[in-house]
This record gives sequence, structure tokens and C-alpha cells, in this order.
Amino acid sequence: MRNLTMLLALSAVMMLASCGKKQTTDDIILPPDPQPVKQMETQRMEDTDYEDVIEWNDSRYTVQIQRRVDTSLNKATDETGIEYYDNSITVKVLRQDGSTFFNRTFHKSDFNQYLDENTRKTGALLGLMPSKTEAGSLVFEGSVGSPDAMSENFIPLVISINRQGQISVSRATTIDTTSQEEDMP
Repeated sequence: MRNLTMLLALSAVMMLASCGKKQTTDDIILPPDPQPVKQMETQRMEDTDYEDVIEWNDSRYTVQIQRRVDTSLNKATDETGIEYYDNSITVKVLRQDGSTFFNRTFHKSDFNQYLDENTRKTGALLGLMPSKTEAGSLVFEGSVGSPDAMSENFIPLVISINRQGQISVSRATTIDTTSQEEDMP
């Protein structure tokens, strides 16, 4: 019994000693070095393909439009500074027999005279779509602006192709929000 009392007393002394003052060291503990901010990869807008058959000049034509990321062009940036590759857009208009009436690849620089300085520097060629036929011309709506799909910052353009395959461009004053089916005869 005496041994048990001695053992309990020794355990109590050890417990009290362990709860006493902690040892201090002169070690300085620094927080870890902050990780460098990773540069975000250059973003890409989605490649798109469009094809439709239209009635124009009393004939049927097939309009094909391809938007492709073009890494050889200057990069565009959105409002937050994120970089994107610019795009090239190829428009082909094929006659009913399959021969080519019109074939051209457009870049943002084709529209420079219709753009403000900021859009020339930071914008991307966003799209071209057939809109309607009028006065013997096939009319497309296009836009150049912020590459961010959620942005509403862009400059609308009107591109017309006449019967001889010559184009004319103007800056749109309004945006046509009606559906293509209603506009295309």
C-alpha cells in the first residue's frame, strides 16, 4: 500500500511539474513565403460554325461563316485586364451549283476606321451574321468589342455584299434584335 501511495504522489508531482512554466526558445517562426500570383493563361473565345441557305437575287445561296481563334493576331483584353486571343472570321457565299460567289477572311483591322481608339487596342472581332437582303445586297451584322462573353461593350457594324461581290462597311446606329427568320426572305 505504501508503494501505491508513493506512486500516486510521484504521479501528482509530475503532473504539476508538466503544467508549470513552459520552456521558451529564441526561435523566430515566420509565416511561409507568399506564393507568386500565377499569370492567367490567355483565354480563347469559342470557335463557331454557321451555315444557312438564303434566297437572294432570285436564287438560293449557302452562307457559311467560321469564327476561329487566331493566335497570330494582337491579343485583346476585357474590362478586367484578362487577355484573349483575337479571332478571324471567314465568310463564304456559295451559289446553288456549289461555286463560290464570295470568300473572304475578316480581321478586326478590316474595321479600324469604324472603331474608337480603345476598341482598336483592346477589342476582338466578335462575330458576323447574315441579317437581311436589301437593295440587291446581302447584309451582315458584325461586332468588335470586349472578348468577355458577358460584356455588352462592343461596336456594331453593318457589312453589305453587293451583286458583284464588293463589300461596304458602316457603323450601325441601331442593333437589329429581330430574329433572322423574320428578316431573311
